[in-house]
Amino acid sequence: MSGNEVDASQYVWVIIERTRNDENFLGMADDDGESFIPVTAEKDQALMLVGRLPDTEGVYSRSVEAIHKAQLLGQAQDEGFSVYLVDEKGRLLEPLTGQTH
Repeated sequence: MSGNEVDASQYVWVIIERTRNDENFLGMADDDGESFIPVTAEKDQALMLVGRLPDTEGVYSRSVEAIHKAQLLGQAQDEGFSVYLVDEKGRLLEPLTGQTH
């Protein structure tokens, strides 16, 4: 692999919510009340998930962006969130950890 190639397996797709004054990763809570950030393996899955989300007061736009797993995990941990891989319907598949497959 040359220095310019990106290892796609090290990235996931996250949903960004923008309000008038801020932008944040989409955060959700599971049935037990644990806060998590949903991510998808493929961009198309994230786009389909955005289309299924209800409108949220104060959020004027949502977009999807690729982010390096390690960077996301670090930021999520700092904010008290877990990170879960989800499908295009938002179903939890598995927790995202620092290990790669």
